Amino acid sequence: MKSTIKLFLILTTVTVVVVAWLTHQLNQPRMQLLISVLIVLSLVVFFVVNMFEHREERKRRTERESRQKHEIDPSKPTPKRSDTSFSLKERKSGLTWGGGNIKASEATRGTKRKFLGK
Repeated sequence: MKSTIKLFLILTTVTVVVVAWLTHQLNQPRMQLLISVLIVLSLVVFFVVNMFEHREERKRRTERESRQKHEIDPSKPTPKRSDTSFSLKERKSGLTWGGGNIKASEATRGTKRKFLGK
């Protein structure tokens, strides 16, 4: 639709200029005014259509970026959680042992508890 309007305006302007040139009416003020109006109208339509397309492209780009932010990256591993932990509970940082005879030197993150150094 937009390209059709632009093409129509260009062809109309060129046709009027060619007809005025062939009939030797380019020097008449009314013909010069008509040609000027057609040229200005074409430029305004080009500017408005370009601005509208730029605005649409910006919306598409922001939608694409926001969609990419919300998608989960499949290459990232999901954090492992215990089956017994409640997922909405606030997670505490640091080592927690939950009681028992555990040697502090063997307490590390992500490993099972070793009781009495066995």
